[in-house]
Amino acid sequence: MASNYDDSSITSILKYAQTFKDKTLRDIMSHEVAETVSDINLEYGTRRKGNFGNLVEEYVFGYSPNNDSQADFHKVGLELKTTPLKKLKSGKLVSKERLVFSMIDYMNIINETWEESSFLTKNKLLLLLFYLYEKNLDTLDYKFKIIQILDLLSDVSDADILQIKKDWETIVNKIKKGDAHLLSEADTLYLGAATKASNSSVRRQQPNNDELAKPRAFSLKQTYLNSIVQTYLGKEDKTLFSLTDDKSLPPTIEENIQSRFRPYLGKTNIEMEHELGITYKKRPKSHRRLLLNKIFGTNSNKIKELEKANITMRVIALEPSGRLTESISFPIFKYCEIVDEHWEESNFYEQLTTKRFLFIVFKKNKDGSDTLEKLKFWNFPMQDIDNAKWVWEETVKRIKDKKANELPGIKENQVAHVRPHARNKDDVLPTCYGTYEVKKCFWLNAKYIEKQLDK
Repeated sequence: MASNYDDSSITSILKYAQTFKDKTLRDIMSHEVAETVSDINLEYGTRRKGNFGNLVEEYVFGYSPNNDSQADFHKVGLELKTTPLKKLKSGKLVSKERLVFSMIDYMNIINETWEESSFLTKNKLLLLLFYLYEKNLDTLDYKFKIIQILDLLSDVSDADILQIKKDWETIVNKIKKGDAHLLSEADTLYLGAATKASNSSVRRQQPNNDELAKPRAFSLKQTYLNSIVQTYLGKEDKTLFSLTDDKSLPPTIEENIQSRFRPYLGKTNIEMEHELGITYKKRPKSHRRLLLNKIFGTNSNKIKELEKANITMRVIALEPSGRLTESISFPIFKYCEIVDEHWEESNFYEQLTTKRFLFIVFKKNKDGSDTLEKLKFWNFPMQDIDNAKWVWEETVKRIKDKKANELPGIKENQVAHVRPHARNKDDVLPTCYGTYEVKKCFWLNAKYIEKQLDK
């Protein structure tokens, strides 16, 4: 099919690709090829990683899948990427997963600069083919829904470009320090370092440290990719407040937020409310969040850049003694599903290794006021992942042993525990052995978070 386009012309490649919209691979392939591929899928499975993209490369664009350092259409520097969408119950289309790029070469990347990086050489210009994933369909029957070219250095905002560059530099600097084994997707905001290996035991050499590290690849985070998807679909939420609309402030997210809050650090909520013109007849329970919104300059609880970066903002209130008494909860788990998960594919592991937090720390005063103590961007450190793994594995074991009411408590592990997270005792879920148990979730221990705040 390669004769259907000119591989030295971006316009020709895009025009050819756009003929696939709302079509499936079965529609595009000849009947004989489709039958052959279906037989292969039956033998090896249709959903093995990379299968769909390989089929597109080989049978649609007519070249063999490769791991070259050059872009797929090297004459024009255009890299082909296929990536799935999923349909929500509301009918909304969203990105299903992160967009994974080339492997990170730990040994050589430390000698690169962003402008001349192997990442940009291969991935600056992308031909994105978004297809609709449907659970019970053969890969040949997924429909292409969005076909676009994306230039990472011109088709996103200047602020996004600077943030992606900073993310790349954050990853490279960690590798230079000999900490490739401690990389986490949550270290960065838009561009991540995603694990990528045939199995979880694979390790690679890294510079400046004899400890082997998991293979990783650059990726655009799912939440960031979804913002691109919504723009392509014309569904971008115009009501979201954008930090970077104020051009007088730094364009990168963490520096932007720090600069907004710096004038208020060390002040009480009474002092800040007076400065910001906030008055109450009776102070509401949500007064801390309302104050924060005023500092941000918005009435919305939704901030565009935080959503794109998968950052959760949490208000933390320390006691007058400086102690933290509240643990941090994660989404509830289903007893019948968690027992079939594997640790590195589990929802808890995904949350720990991809989510970043913005902790806004107040300290309660004896007179009833609060002092704004600090802001801290934080993600779960990979040094502590084995502690979290123990809690998860022990949870699965006890559920399988019909002890869903005896899951790991706060005294059993210094990092995490399990306890109810339900409206009341009647808010339950079924177990896999016929009983019902109150909804529960994983929590990060208050004492653990308190120590993290001091680092």
